[in-house]
Amino acid sequence: MPRNRPMILAALVATAALAAGCTDVKESLPSRTATEQLLISSAADNAANRLRLELPADKRAFLDTGNFDGADAKYAASAIKESLLRQGIRLVTDRAAADTIIEIRLGALSVNQSKTVLGIPPITLPGTITLPEASVYSSTENQAVAKFSAFAYDNRSGALVASTEPAYGLSGEQSYRAMTLFSWRTSPPYPEDTN
Repeated sequence: MPRNRPMILAALVATAALAAGCTDVKESLPSRTATEQLLISSAADNAANRLRLELPADKRAFLDTGNFDGADAKYAASAIKESLLRQGIRLVTDRAAADTIIEIRLGALSVNQSKTVLGIPPITLPGTITLPEASVYSSTENQAVAKFSAFAYDNRSGALVASTEPAYGLSGEQSYRAMTLFSWRTSPPYPEDTN
């Protein structure tokens, strides 16, 4: 074995290390990324489609969203409205003209994130310097959760007409990174053929 073989091997390793780069995807600059918004809206759609309210077909209903607030509440309320219309419920815009009032509640509409790192996670040093992740393997799971419920009462008497069980909707995606260089994503929150 030539004496300079270890030197050549060390030079190759050093060259490979210097030539290697890493990719870090910054999905958006707003406070919430498009991926997070898609996960939340998909969870809201799923929960809204599971919300079932049995009302007489001949009754007009007003959708009360007064207690339905929070981030993304407008989108979720619209998804619930569409679901009720698909169920054949006749919605009116004037509360006084309604036979029945439907009140909707928002129990949850957010994203949980879990990250596993086998290696060294990103480290923020004093000041503005952050050392990148140096891992053999890492995975990140984002799971959006929505919980909605509703009840209906008579607009004249205030008597309960119907109520729903809580409806849950989930939407998730997982991303992985190996050897700090290779990354891939499964279950994206959008159709694969979207280009």
